[in-house]
This record gives sequence, structure tokens and C-alpha cells, in this order.
Amino acid sequence: MTRKIFYNGKVLTQDSELPEATAFIVEDGIFTQVGNDEAMLALSSDADELINLNNQFVIPGFNDAHIHIWKVGNLITHMLDLRGVKSIAEMQHKILAYANQNPNLSWIQARGFNEVDFDVPKMPNKLDLDILNLDRPICVTRTCAHQIIVNTKALEIAEINVDTISPNGGEIKYLEDDTLAGHFTETAIGLILRVIPKYTHAELREMVLAAQKQFLTMGITAATDPAVDRDLLEVYKQMDKAGELKIRINAIPIRVPDGALKAYPNPDKYASQHLIVNTVKFFADGGLSGKTAALFHPYKNTNNHGVLRLDEDTFLALAQSSQAAGFRIATHAIGDAAIEMVLNVYDKIAAENVNLINHRIEHLGLPSMEHLAKMQRLNISAVMQPVFISELGNNFINYLNADYLSNLYPVRSVIDSGVLLALSTDAPVVKQYNPIACVMAAMSRKTNSGILIGENQHITLNEALYAYTMGSAIAGGQDNWIGSITKGKFADFLTLTALPGTEPIELETYIEGHLMN
Repeated sequence: MTRKIFYNGKVLTQDSELPEATAFIVEDGIFTQVGNDEAMLALSSDADELINLNNQFVIPGFNDAHIHIWKVGNLITHMLDLRGVKSIAEMQHKILAYANQNPNLSWIQARGFNEVDFDVPKMPNKLDLDILNLDRPICVTRTCAHQIIVNTKALEIAEINVDTISPNGGEIKYLEDDTLAGHFTETAIGLILRVIPKYTHAELREMVLAAQKQFLTMGITAATDPAVDRDLLEVYKQMDKAGELKIRINAIPIRVPDGALKAYPNPDKYASQHLIVNTVKFFADGGLSGKTAALFHPYKNTNNHGVLRLDEDTFLALAQSSQAAGFRIATHAIGDAAIEMVLNVYDKIAAENVNLINHRIEHLGLPSMEHLAKMQRLNISAVMQPVFISELGNNFINYLNADYLSNLYPVRSVIDSGVLLALSTDAPVVKQYNPIACVMAAMSRKTNSGILIGENQHITLNEALYAYTMGSAIAGGQDNWIGSITKGKFADFLTLTALPGTEPIELETYIEGHLMN
């Protein structure tokens, strides 16, 4: 294979031993030398390919540490995208048009509404779907994926009535006349999902390929899929063996599916150049934008404290078994009550953590300073999404008191406390999953309408870039082979015409030194 020498660049390596360079050498897909133009070009021969970077910036490829890869692809290929709808009427119009365009679908599925953005902020219910007079079941998922709305047909197929008991950690909602609202939250969602036909392996493969294609245009060279079921895991393995995975995927299998009566066993570990399985996933609470994240203090103007999806004793036993099997544990915990419960469990299993595994908390919306101190002591990574401030900021402003709001997704405090920060988007919870938008959100802390949230929680460009590259690699246990432009690591990198926050950016994505877009 031809050796490539890239020179005349402004290389931000994210390697503390050599933070900046101007040139590097790639051989067999690996960085073999990093340094200045003079030193690198002095090593060249007639057989080498010389590539002038034209004074562009170069950074490691973005690594989205928490993005639902197949669900991003699903909204491109097999599900109606409702993100951005501004009213129930607009939502109804889109659903009806989609149903008419897809007469062969047995279920009409859609995702993405946010009731706070409606012209009349109101959570839809089954009546808003029944009025469409479709003879097929409809399932509409809120943007957070922690709540769904279904029509009467779907309730009938699932055999759900007023006597149905909700599983622990979930809710079946009712209308004012005590009839079913067709509204389910958290673990109760499983009562509906269990009767919706599963996607085939071929369909899941199509979704992953569609997402991967989009990721490469945005400079995403690695990503963590943080809630993988057994079918999807098998598809990932098949695609890896077929050479179809271009980006590097960290697949995290779930241990407790929605509505399940018992946990799945620990998965088998897996490791290749493009797919690893070394982490398992738990859900401690719900979503903050839909008022199901578990809080010590109630949501504004309510008595609602959200939902704890796991009891501590159950979580402790499962976490012990996963850690003993050598797995990193990634736990969804947004509210302060959920974070406290998760950290109590992590603390209890710390003495048995003989392999010094760095466990994770996903989202970490409202940690206290005491929580951050415990995370630092236990070496717990924080996998966070500042882009939530941009897209879901109106929800937070409407639902949270001033103290909560000022310390929401506190990336500055996380870094200052010595806790490892990894950045991500959690798409398709948000529509914008371009890493540059997430970097900008971490720096600006502004909603899309320009309102500042948490003015003391800004981080710098360099801190954000590190968190989106090396931070994510460390959180996923991949830092020995990706995350920085360092000798011996895979040559996955980006060239950028400018840095985020300065001017419009054009970028090119390289994996193992090969241009991908």
C-alpha cells in the first residue's frame, strides 16, 4: 500500500504530548509519524504520495459517544419524521399523508413531536389519532422516545384496557373521563412495542447504512449506539464480517428492555477494527424534556417528580454481574434523584472493580457538586449532550425551577471537577446531530431562540473538541486506537476549512487515510 505523507496543515492532535503539528504519515491505515513538515518530508521517497493540506485545520474524527445509529437511519428509511411539527393539526396531516403513501404498512409509525413547540402546547392523545379514521394501528413516539401515543386500534391489538396494570417504572395515562388516553411512558411503552412487528435484519441493515452515509458527511468516524437489542447486535456483527461498517461502532446491548419481566443475560464480548461490544446499558429514569426524568424537587408548578425506572436493589445485582463479567456499565440517568441512585450502586460495586473499569453515566442532566465529586473519585465518565440546550431549551425553561435551570447539563462543572467529559447528540432525540452544532452548543449555551441557559457552564473550543474525540474514545475504552492523531492509532481524521465558531466550514472525512466524502 502506498505510504501517504500529509503536510502543510494546522493539526490539532488532541494528544497532550504533542498538541499541535503540521504533518503526519499514514501507512496501512495507521499514523506512523506525526511532526512538522520538514521532519516528515525528509522521510519521503519517490514511492510516497504527498498530500498538501493547504493550511487547513486537521482534527481527529468526531466520535459521537451516544447516538442511536439505527434510529437515525430509521427516520431516513422506514419511519415518518415529525421533528419540527408546530401543531397537532400539522402532525395529523403528515400522518394521514404518510399512511396514504404507504398503504402496505401494517402499522403507521412516526416519531419526533415536541408538544412544547406546538402553537397550543398540549400533549396529544388517542382521540387526536382516532379522528384520522385509519383502519390501521398508529404509534407516534415523542421526540425523547420515552413516551408514545397510540390510537384505539393499537390498544385493541395490544389488548390493553382500563384494567391493565402498568409495569414498574412506567405509566399508562388516562383521560379526564377515566378512559385510556393511548399515552404510555417509560417501561409501559413495552406493552405496545411487544405487538408491533419487528424490523427484519435486512431493514435494520438498510437503516445502519443510511445513517453511516450521513455520518461520514459530518465527520463522524466513530459512534456509540447506546441501546442495542439482540437482533440489531446480530446485524452489526454480520455487517462487520461483510466489511460494510466504515465507521467504528461501539454497540451497547441493553440488559432490561422496556416492559420486560426479567433482564437479558450479559452479551458475548466482541472486538474488531470496526465493532466492539464491551459495555452494557441500563435506564435509571426518563427524559427531562417530557418531565419523566427523576428529580428530588418537582417540575415547575406540579407535584411530579418524574419516574425511577429501576429500583436500587435490582440494579445493584445486575450491575455486579455485568462488572464481574468485565463489562463497562453505561446508565441513563438525567435527574438528580436518578444520578444519586446510580452513583450509590457504582460506589457499592467499586471495591469489586478489580479491572478498574471506567463506568459511565449517560446524559447527566442535573448532577450536584457532591455527585461530581463522587464521579471523580470513582472514575465515572460523563457522556453528555449540550445540543439539548439548543433544541429542547424551551422545554427546560417551562419545566424547571431556576436552580435546576442554572445547573443544567453542567459541562463546565464536569470538567472542573476532574470528571471525564464525552460529547454526543443522542439523535434522533434532536434533529441536529452535526457534531459542529454540538460543539457550538457547548460553547454558547443558547437555545435556538437565543436564550442563554447556565451562563457559567460554557466550555472552550479546545475542551469541546477534546471531549468529542479523545473524551469519547476514553469513555468507550477505545483510546488506544482512536481519539487522537498519534503514532500507532488508526488514521481517522478530518480536514476543516475553519474551526467551529469562526465562519462556515467545509470538511472532508478520512478513515484510515482514505477520503470518504
